[in-house]
Amino acid sequence: MKPSISLCMIVKNEEKVLNRCLTSVSKFVDEIIIVDTGSSDNTKKIASEYTSNIYDFNWINDFSAARNFAASKASGEWILVLDADEYVDEENFQSFISELTKDNGIYDAYTAKILNFSGNFGEHLIQNLHDRVYKNNGEISYYRKIHEQFKNNDNTPVKTKNSSLLIFHSGYLNRTVKEKEKSERNKELLDLEMMGENNKDFDYFNFGNEYFSMGKYSEALEAYLKAYKYKRDFRLAWVSTTLIQIIICLINLKRYNEALSVLIDAENIYENSPEFLYLKSEIYFQRGQLDDAKSVLLELVNNPIKYSDIIIRPDLKDQKPHNRLGQIFLYQEDYNNAIYHYTSVLNLNNNHSESVEKVITILDKFYPTDEIISFLNSNHLINNINISTFAKACFDIGNINLAIGLLDNFSEQQNLLYKIALLKKYCISHEGNIEEFKSILEFDLIKQLMEANWINIIDLILLKEDAIIGDSLSDILKSLKKNDEIKKLIELFNGRVEITDIDENLITYSLQILFAYKNYSLCNLILDEIEKVDKKIIVKVSRILFANGFKAEALQLYDLCDWSDFIEEDFVNIINSLLETNNMAGAIDFAKYATIVYENDFRFYGYILLNTQETKVFNSTLIKAKEIFKESQYLQTFQLI
Repeated sequence: MKPSISLCMIVKNEEKVLNRCLTSVSKFVDEIIIVDTGSSDNTKKIASEYTSNIYDFNWINDFSAARNFAASKASGEWILVLDADEYVDEENFQSFISELTKDNGIYDAYTAKILNFSGNFGEHLIQNLHDRVYKNNGEISYYRKIHEQFKNNDNTPVKTKNSSLLIFHSGYLNRTVKEKEKSERNKELLDLEMMGENNKDFDYFNFGNEYFSMGKYSEALEAYLKAYKYKRDFRLAWVSTTLIQIIICLINLKRYNEALSVLIDAENIYENSPEFLYLKSEIYFQRGQLDDAKSVLLELVNNPIKYSDIIIRPDLKDQKPHNRLGQIFLYQEDYNNAIYHYTSVLNLNNNHSESVEKVITILDKFYPTDEIISFLNSNHLINNINISTFAKACFDIGNINLAIGLLDNFSEQQNLLYKIALLKKYCISHEGNIEEFKSILEFDLIKQLMEANWINIIDLILLKEDAIIGDSLSDILKSLKKNDEIKKLIELFNGRVEITDIDENLITYSLQILFAYKNYSLCNLILDEIEKVDKKIIVKVSRILFANGFKAEALQLYDLCDWSDFIEEDFVNIINSLLETNNMAGAIDFAKYATIVYENDFRFYGYILLNTQETKVFNSTLIKAKEIFKESQYLQTFQLI
């Protein structure tokens, strides 16, 4: 017989997500208890569509008090606890109910696996275990003001079992954290908790999490170190997470050798956890040890069964390793392997924007449009959800025909996007029928499309030259000309202003688009005057030229600049160009200087070791490299001469 389940929730201003949560779970529970702590939106109205058991609770800065109040209203055999920004999967929850049916009074509580989506769009995945289902016997209650946990009221151990239940959580998306000011609220409650007598080690861990979410890595590291120092038992679930966070903090603080020291110890304890191996590769990657990073990442992705004991980050097992390998192989111009690993990412997450962009960019480099479309379709990489991401990637490289070809199969569902593609094709090549997209040339719609970055100022400047379309755009262009910088850009193309009068960001932004559109005549209007601008702007323009394959022209501009304005990318660009022209001496001189400015970037040592003919230079470089990059396996292939 199915056990009865009461869903207990505490909510406040959750109108954006509450319906998703309740829709996912309402058909599986016997009772829904909603405790509202002061909503001023439609939260209670939405809740009333699912239950009449809605109670007000005066917020007293104590999550446990609110949880216990909700439990006091429940009548089911078991209590399920969810937050409004969480939801469950129907099939998984049915499996869990079967599991609960077989309990036979053995356990007091069940632990669920929480899958937390974080970052801007949920691109990062963090998992943790949390007690979410417990017997409604009056003997179990919550304690702690924040990061609440439950206990038996007589202080005997709660008999808990890890269950198959999965709970998906979107509350750590950057936008949500910022809107709800979670970090500041949580820190205030943790300050109160620290005044009590409960577990200080766990409090320090939670302090570390709050500082980490705010980007305060030094403070987070200090808190995590205290948590680890005062841990009551190394088997507690949060202890292994603390080690991972300590390493990530050290990486963010660029304390790489310290991070490696922690990693070596952690690997001995958690030898089958993918997180530590990935973080080792990340240290190598950040320091330019690309061959070392590649070796570690290949070990990880080629042995998925061995590295299956995930602690907190499922994405560090496969998605992020494949993405990093794509980046490394692309940097090394091994395009076949780059494609393999970027498409591997898309097989795991078909809306991963960076991988979409790189796949389109690489394929566009070597294959005609029809072959690219065939490859993407045959590998089932495109669907109605991610087609807009693929179309945007095509727009960004100026291959509008590819975008149109991909959109052909989705033209009904993506009618607006299809018309944008036709408009862009017309503005770049003046090909097509104006009537097919004229309906979107309305002031408000164009404004929205510009704000969403589907149409840009260069598109409109190119379109305004057309006599028919120019009239439709007159109101839009008048509005744009109210912006002094955009007005100056238009007048630059008409030969009426000097380039020195234009904002540097607008110069580089325009050049990037014009190169993508292969509109070299307008590019030259800017480049012909570029020597007049500040040298720091010239450096940025040199990068754009180099990225677009104009290496000789980029080198000429780099010659006008001060080395002090260069970043790593500039040194890499110059050194690679000099090597391509067999100017070994010049390349090594640049690399020597770069090892002084960027002492912890292995790439510059590598350039010297692979190309110098001078024994003294080779030996001194190798000795210094081995002092800094102590763990490098790649360096072991070099011996003193």
